[in-house]
Amino acid sequence: MCRRINVKMKKMRYINSFCYCSTIDEFLELDQKKWLQAMKENYSYVTPYDLNQKQIDAWKDEYDVLHRQLGKTVRANKKYGKLQIIFEYVLWDFDNENGVRPDVILLSADRIGIIEFKTRSIDDDSYQYVTSQAKKYRHRFLHNHDESKNMKLGTVALMTSMKDYYEIRGRVKCISPDRFEDVKETLMGRYPSPHKDVWRWINSDYHFPEKNL
Repeated sequence: MCRRINVKMKKMRYINSFCYCSTIDEFLELDQKKWLQAMKENYSYVTPYDLNQKQIDAWKDEYDVLHRQLGKTVRANKKYGKLQIIFEYVLWDFDNENGVRPDVILLSADRIGIIEFKTRSIDDDSYQYVTSQAKKYRHRFLHNHDESKNMKLGTVALMTSMKDYYEIRGRVKCISPDRFEDVKETLMGRYPSPHKDVWRWINSDYHFPEKNL
């Protein structure tokens, strides 16, 4: 399992922090209780706010869906199991001194796959929020996060309570859990290859044009 690193950068003490990081294989071998314990222990490294039951229940939902769907993917192609999975990784954000956190990142040699989880069907306002968040993630990773600038990026919104659902909103593929197979290449590529230096990526410097500072 990846160890935690906390690096101060300007006023943002949470940059380069996360709740859990490992290979997909290691995640699939970990039972929910131990995984949740790691998430809870590291939560104070990603946010100043207290952990509540709503967040814990959301994590349980994420674990169940990913354990089931990634398990199927890895059984079909073991190479996917060598990729990295990162929960609650903190990205720099101009509008929030505590940063922004994609729910899940699947990291390979040349690709960043982002999964945002929703526990219920969402309306047009929620779609607008999801697509605006995806736009922010894309810009931060591909324009500011130095180790990601030459990588590909795909974003998926996963609605855990829906079935047989697939829709594209902007650059976001919105799916139900049973349609995960349809987005695995968006998230992890057709020919999966692990990132050569995960820690270099996690601890990336940020570069901002002078006009944005």
